[in-house]
Amino acid sequence: MLAISGCCSTESKISMENNAVLLDVRTPEEHKSGYLEGAVLLPLAELESKISSKVADKNTPVYIYCRSGRRAGTAVETLKAMGYTDLHNLGGLKDARKKLDLPISK
Repeated sequence: MLAISGCCSTESKISMENNAVLLDVRTPEEHKSGYLEGAVLLPLAELESKISSKVADKNTPVYIYCRSGRRAGTAVETLKAMGYTDLHNLGGLKDARKKLDLPISK
């Protein structure tokens, strides 16, 4: 689980709740090229079968990113259909980095 707190100074940045999970739905190969610090890797292809082991409480805030935003959108719709309630599509890696003001790790 990721715990990010603090306030953001610009409107383009967002602040994640303390119990939030940051989910990277890219492939392991994409993840190796760089990921947001604290992100949990859960490729879109494995989302339905493994999400409950990563995020048990369906009311937990989940912030999702991928390469371009497309898979993150699919992940939001999939999780919504599974009963998850607090979902946020951050778009692609670079957009998510800017919105959360987090470093990219390798």
